Amino acid sequence: MGFRILALSGGGFLGLFSVRLLARIEEAMGRPVAQSFDLICGTSAGAITALALSLEIPAREVERTFVEHGPLIFPQMGGRFREVKRTLAFLRSLGRPKYSAAPLRAAAASLISGGQTLADARHRLVLPVVNMTTGQIEVFKTPHSPDWLHHAGLAMTDVAVAAAAAPTYFPLAEVRSSLYVDGAIFASAPDLIGVHEAEYYLKQPGETLEVVSVGTTTGSFSLPYSAGRDYGATRWLRGARLFSTIISAQQQLTAVFLRHHLGERYHRLDSLRASGLEADLAFDGATPDGVKTIFGLADHVFEETMKIRRVIDILRGTAPRPVFHGAHPDLSPNPVGEGI
Repeated sequence: MGFRILALSGGGFLGLFSVRLLARIEEAMGRPVAQSFDLICGTSAGAITALALSLEIPAREVERTFVEHGPLIFPQMGGRFREVKRTLAFLRSLGRPKYSAAPLRAAAASLISGGQTLADARHRLVLPVVNMTTGQIEVFKTPHSPDWLHHAGLAMTDVAVAAAAAPTYFPLAEVRSSLYVDGAIFASAPDLIGVHEAEYYLKQPGETLEVVSVGTTTGSFSLPYSAGRDYGATRWLRGARLFSTIISAQQQLTAVFLRHHLGERYHRLDSLRASGLEADLAFDGATPDGVKTIFGLADHVFEETMKIRRVIDILRGTAPRPVFHGAHPDLSPNPVGEGI
């Protein structure tokens, strides 16, 4: 068995799709899914899931957290004059973040102890973010490489909030006096980040890599011709059109690159959106109907996944426990001069 990478895409509340799929896999395999992989990478909501999996918290608990905390993180507009309320909320969001980060932090803290750091993980992690103070892309990592130890002492809850700080949705997150936003800006599917980590830092031959990439139903987004071509800032921002376009385009490019690079050793587990499901599959659509639709799609992908022999072989394998190194004395954001 080669070097196995689990990659979890971003997608806001749609990260529930990945969690549901992983929960079904864990129950079928009878053990934590993290034990099957040498490296876990996650973006945005996928980063929160990756942090929990690295501690071998059951994916079913992560699923419960998404369902229970989702409506608090992404409160919905209901009742009379709902469309008017939504319009007013959108107009307010033009000048400030749409949501508070406090419920997001509370959700992360309900899963992860406030005292746990990246050095407490049981499995290797790489989590992309953007450092808005230095103006550089960055990747939070467990101390699995002697060349990259300066994140070891970061609190997992701080990392979770920073990794999921989607622009326009949440305020910038502060970690060690630097400001961060969601890594989905450049790696909504963190698959390439994981491959780079394995080859460059962990010195794994490319021909030994095997990637299982789990999506969030966000791999495609389109606009109807009937809506016209005059999209200004308001039309692009409303309904997360711009954000959804960026996320889906990145995921498609990543999938093409890795299918060409790894061939049959790249496995993308995701669901394409059927027409009519858009209302239930919003980035911030934490509704009972959305939950049911996400569960239905994830359950179908689980059934199809259980037919893929090579993926089953990966899930049945056991990765060796990684060796972690001591914390680096230099606590600067980027002591080695590279963001990733």
